[in-house]
Amino acid sequence: MSEERDTARQEGPTPERYYAQLVPGDGGVSVARLQEAMNEGARRSWRLVGVVNEPAGEGIILVWDQQGFISG
Repeated sequence: MSEERDTARQEGPTPERYYAQLVPGDGGVSVARLQEAMNEGARRSWRLVGVVNEPAGEGIILVWDQQGFISG
């Protein structure tokens, strides 16, 4: 298993591993909408790895690791 992990680290993550989800909101995102998006990711066992403002100011972007909580 250690050998598999070392190989994965050398190759790096696959592009499909990460997912950027737009949480829309004009002038700001409501806590309810943000909580709903986070709950959806948790139900899928994704790990939240980043949050950024949407460049045009139309919400925020949640960056998910789709390999889940036990992704190494």
